[in-house]
Amino acid sequence: MKKWCLAALLASSLLPAQAADQDYKLVTVAGYLNFYLLNLNACEDFHPAVRQSAYEAEKLLYPWLDKLDSKTKSSIDASVISNVVKKRRDALNSQINDNDFTVEHCQAVIKLLTDGGLDKTLLKSLD
Repeated sequence: MKKWCLAALLASSLLPAQAADQDYKLVTVAGYLNFYLLNLNACEDFHPAVRQSAYEAEKLLYPWLDKLDSKTKSSIDASVISNVVKKRRDALNSQINDNDFTVEHCQAVIKLLTDGGLDKTLLKSLD
């Protein structure tokens, strides 16, 4: 009987840790996907030569962003993801302000997305 009680106690104590681990993974994925989305949006605005390619690459993110949205709606406070996105946006704005946001940077981001280069291991947490 003691073994069963101990096993039940251990199992129940792991549930919050597993949920916290999953939330951490989802926040990490949110930052990852939004990094690409923000970069593509900036490419569309600042480098007309790659605008159409950036639009096409952006479409590849939407299925992942939809999955992320459905996973995070009930489990993660929206302000947590908002803060992650804000940090990403601030870093990108700094890069733009330093004139370090080049068309070559955009071409590399677009190529990565269109060649299927997203991290499948990281995105597994959305399945």
